[in-house]
Amino acid sequence: MTDLRCGKCGKIINVSHINICSECGSFICDKCKKRFGEICPDCFGKLNKLC
Repeated sequence: MTDLRCGKCGKIINVSHINICSECGSFICDKCKKRFGEICPDCFGKLNKLC
């Protein structure tokens, strides 16, 4: 598995460019992370790189 879908915009993203929420596990792409900052828009947990 090398691709995941962003939980906010739905775009298919390579795992090297995806961020995961430490609280709820949502996948967020780099573009959405720039828009929302370091905080998950769903639960306000911290976003970190998956890989």
